[in-house]
Amino acid sequence: MKPMRIGPISCAVAAPAPLVYQMLSAIGQGPQRDDERSEVLEREGDHLVCDFWTPVTLPGGLVRIVRTRERVTLRPPDTLEFEHLDGRVRGLRETITATPGADGGTQMTYSGSYAPRGALDALRAYLVVRPVIGRVMKEHFDELRQRAEARALRSRVFPRETSPSSRP
Repeated sequence: MKPMRIGPISCAVAAPAPLVYQMLSAIGQGPQRDDERSEVLEREGDHLVCDFWTPVTLPGGLVRIVRTRERVTLRPPDTLEFEHLDGRVRGLRETITATPGADGGTQMTYSGSYAPRGALDALRAYLVVRPVIGRVMKEHFDELRQRAEARALRSRVFPRETSPSSRP
């Protein structure tokens, strides 16, 4: 069965790309949204196995905490790769990049690929999985954007360069 594409989903962040990448790759550390958490189970260099607990709003408004176990590969300076190891979307592959923008900010981009296991799984993936993942990623990106922009304003390690048009 042909793999289903998810995304791309993008978000502009008024913070330097190295700062955004650092925040994306800080799995199991720092503040997270209500009912959301992550735990690193194994780490070998830039390869991790992690559990993620994420609140997900399903069709009909039902909110459920979903646990996923994922292999995460950190590819500095700008990419994280995820592969779901178990669960309803086992085999889902995802990539998040944090690329520098011309204005000193960052463009975060998510893309995913899922190979359904049969016709019923394909229907479920198109009707439920893809829209739910799209919503979750937009929420994650918005939350991370807010935290990164606030951190960039006070950062001495990651000063945000301003373009001539954005200077007072």
